[in-house]
Amino acid sequence: MSAATVLLVSRGTMTGGQMIGECLVRHEGIHYITREDLLASVNGYGGIATRVTSSMAHAVDAYEKFSRLRHPYRILMKRALLEYAQQGPLAYFGYSGHMLLERVRHFVRIRLLAPMRMRVAATCERLGYSQEEARDYVKRVDEERLHWARLMYGLDLRDPHLYDLCVNLERLSAEGACDILHHMMARPDFQPTPESIVQVQDELTATQALAALVLDTRTLQLEVSATVKNGVLRLVGPYLSDAEVANVRSIAGSATGIRQVEYEPGYVTAFQNA
Repeated sequence: MSAATVLLVSRGTMTGGQMIGECLVRHEGIHYITREDLLASVNGYGGIATRVTSSMAHAVDAYEKFSRLRHPYRILMKRALLEYAQQGPLAYFGYSGHMLLERVRHFVRIRLLAPMRMRVAATCERLGYSQEEARDYVKRVDEERLHWARLMYGLDLRDPHLYDLCVNLERLSAEGACDILHHMMARPDFQPTPESIVQVQDELTATQALAALVLDTRTLQLEVSATVKNGVLRLVGPYLSDAEVANVRSIAGSATGIRQVEYEPGYVTAFQNA
């Protein structure tokens, strides 16, 4: 495992993210992944990513069912992202990945913007749509992503306070944006420190413990939060019987790096850390 700067890029559809990501790869050592890579990892556990995304259209009518899937989905997505981040310099291009994590010194939050004319042209070229169809498509996908972030995290993707930098491609080329992002990754401000390395490792350990809980049928339905410090895992969840608490402690405590497990019944705060 190695600690390195991570870019978390939130982008709308057809904003040039793929070109910029591929450009970053040409800088030695940077690994480029997309939301699809994380979804593939999560789908390895019973296709949960597909079930969550397909249920989004019916989330209002079947909110309880959607909510049951949302908790394990977020945990498994967070674990996948943190595991990728252990492999070296990383550029993740999604749209709400920055909402999965606490603020970390060496994780840089970027919002990628592009003018509508550029996005319409890219949609026409890639999907063969007319200008009108392309414009409608871009607007619809943008709204779907805003809706997704609100349901998942209670946040607005457009809020500039969620980002360290907003990059607008109205006059800037994809290569220029790539250079800016590469420069950001090299800045002393965003380099790992002993404290931030420990923070990420503790986040990963806590998330692995939660993943163990959501992947076990005995504890799947329990909404539990977790923090780790000095190898002590602190769980906060619903009021349970002694036997149920013993199950939770045993399953969560199986994660690597945990030497002690504490369980406290109480209120679990919403899963968002921005």
